[in-house]
Amino acid sequence: MVIKKKKIGLIIGNGALASYCMKQLVLLGYELVVVRLPCCKIKIMKSIKYIDTKYEEIDKTFGFLKEKNVYDIALIGYVERPEINISKVSFGSQKILMNVFSTLTKGDGEIFSAVRNMFIEQNFKLVKVQDFLPELTLSSGSYGSNPIEKQVLDQIEEGLKFFLKYANLDVGQSLILQDRHCLGIETITGTDEMIRALINFRKRNTKKSQNNFGGILIKGSKPDQILDIDTPVIGPNTIKLAKKAQLKGLVIESHKVILLNKDLLFDMLKNYNMFLIATRFSN
Repeated sequence: MVIKKKKIGLIIGNGALASYCMKQLVLLGYELVVVRLPCCKIKIMKSIKYIDTKYEEIDKTFGFLKEKNVYDIALIGYVERPEINISKVSFGSQKILMNVFSTLTKGDGEIFSAVRNMFIEQNFKLVKVQDFLPELTLSSGSYGSNPIEKQVLDQIEEGLKFFLKYANLDVGQSLILQDRHCLGIETITGTDEMIRALINFRKRNTKKSQNNFGGILIKGSKPDQILDIDTPVIGPNTIKLAKKAQLKGLVIESHKVILLNKDLLFDMLKNYNMFLIATRFSN
């Protein structure tokens, strides 16, 4: 008996995560149809059907997916905020994009919500790639170097309370805390830029002080975050920067933060003598 492969549509931006997911899903036997966004430079495997999309002609992209009988869609990879030339939007795309246009000057949450509704209105179902590749996230537990001092565990507990208040602002997905001092908050520039700012601050502040080493990176989701589209990610470069910033470790939200190249991350944490805790951020 021939087992029919399940079809999945991947809409991809840039980065190693998108490449990894494509390869792993093919190995697992999924039939992929890929939509490559304008910002994407990733080479597509020869066995995969794909289309290069233009936002101004999104109707053609949706038509392509429907023609291939693909209705389960996962969005992966780094995506730049779209720049749409209103004067070049095709007639068929105008109605599709109408509700998205009004959110482009607003926060990420409102944009992603409008994008999700756009897919639903076109009869697509958004799926999370981590549901197909569960190894991308972590269940609750302690990883990296052990044991963790009680003082640090107390700081983490206080830090999570602070993070939940910050997350309500819909600004970013991570911050750095040391004791009760906030050393950095993520904005539109991302987690790595937040850490680089701390590195530069500590380089300038050469005088030995309590704030010149230590601290914890906390990363998780925002309330009502559209995880089908916008899932927090940590990769090897984030760990390298955290070490350079002299942080003690990281706390991430279990099942809601993707780890890129997890085995390498664990090796790095061990070599750097840093901890990683995955935990639920709210009940």
